[in-house]
Amino acid sequence: MVEKLRYRIKNPFFVAALLFAIALCSGLVTVKDRNEFKSLVNMEELSSISGHVRSNPSKTSSGKFYLFKMDVESATCGKTGVTSSARGIISVLLDSAVVESILPGKLYSITGNAVLVENHEHITLYGRWSNNDDKPNTGFFLSDGATYHGPSSGFFGKVFHARALSRLIFKRLMYGWGKAGGFILALLSGSREYTDQAVAIDFRKAGLSHILALSGMHLSFFAGLVGNSGKKILGKKYSFFLKLAGILFFVWFAGLSPSLFRALLCSLMILLSSVLFCKSIDFMTILSFVFLLHCIMIPSDIFSAAFILSYGALAGILLFGEFIEYLFLRIIPRQISSSLAASTGAQAMTAPFSLKLFGAFMPIGIIASVIMTPLVEWFLILSVVSIMLSFMIPLSSHFWGMLLNVFYGLICAIAGFFAKFPAVSMKF
Repeated sequence: MVEKLRYRIKNPFFVAALLFAIALCSGLVTVKDRNEFKSLVNMEELSSISGHVRSNPSKTSSGKFYLFKMDVESATCGKTGVTSSARGIISVLLDSAVVESILPGKLYSITGNAVLVENHEHITLYGRWSNNDDKPNTGFFLSDGATYHGPSSGFFGKVFHARALSRLIFKRLMYGWGKAGGFILALLSGSREYTDQAVAIDFRKAGLSHILALSGMHLSFFAGLVGNSGKKILGKKYSFFLKLAGILFFVWFAGLSPSLFRALLCSLMILLSSVLFCKSIDFMTILSFVFLLHCIMIPSDIFSAAFILSYGALAGILLFGEFIEYLFLRIIPRQISSSLAASTGAQAMTAPFSLKLFGAFMPIGIIASVIMTPLVEWFLILSVVSIMLSFMIPLSSHFWGMLLNVFYGLICAIAGFFAKFPAVSMKF
């Protein structure tokens, strides 16, 4: 441990990342918004905005709205009716009825054409600007109506439109499998339109929210599944390219959340290290480098909960995991101590941030993660196999749906059990 500490202190990437993280947490460094909204129309006078969607829409806890980012190109003043060009990325809260109008099983209907709210789609929103009382000079555009103008122009517009249609088809397929399908949809695409809210609450209370949030676990699973399957079919020679293709496809399909972007950068760095025949890989050096690179590329992610908890959890595993495992090995078998040490290290690092951000953290998550993570991984394996076999033999889809719902029921029951344990709360 002492030797590792000395090595860390001498590592320039680790020291730079540590100092920058301390500066961010202490408020010594502020992050300038590179995509600040600019227009001749004042924000408070906005009645409509037009532009392109720049993130996956995520349903709010109330279920009344969807939150996403929008790259604004024009804005209209409600008082004068004058339309001005604009630029910048702003947050949008759009009525659920608009987003869900084209989704299967939803009873909403809206006048006019259906609106496809997906990344890079061109839309116009109608509503008003709402200031954030907690943070001055910030807020969101509150909208209850929209007009769809189609995909972005050019090659990338077509590529992302194909993604949008693929995600829509996948949602329709998962809808046929009921609650288990909604769970699969959240795990593989980040969409929670069909996620049971009671189950989502149980996951949060059990300290298992990271399982529902797209992160390194999901990316590693998909890349490993594609790489290992391809290796058996095509041979070890093509393993690197298959893993790279699997990583890029999953990120393209699921969308770039802060935690998934972190996982993408780490995975690419590890793959690159293997190609360069590195004898050993220091994962803390990679994490430190990726942290600094992420801050440079997308500084708007820095103060998001997903960014903080994602980097904090992995840093906790790398910093404390080995020492905690050494202590656990004296009383716990090796097969369990490794997973338990990783979970404890992640919780130890993220607990202060969870208390600050949410006012509580769940200690039971240490044990719950050890049990639930492998269960969810097996559920994902069964899900992928079921999807493939359903395409090959459509008549078998109903059987696989029933089997997945049984497995899903077991996962929900375990999550509900752990959700009953008390949380540690603190108000700042």
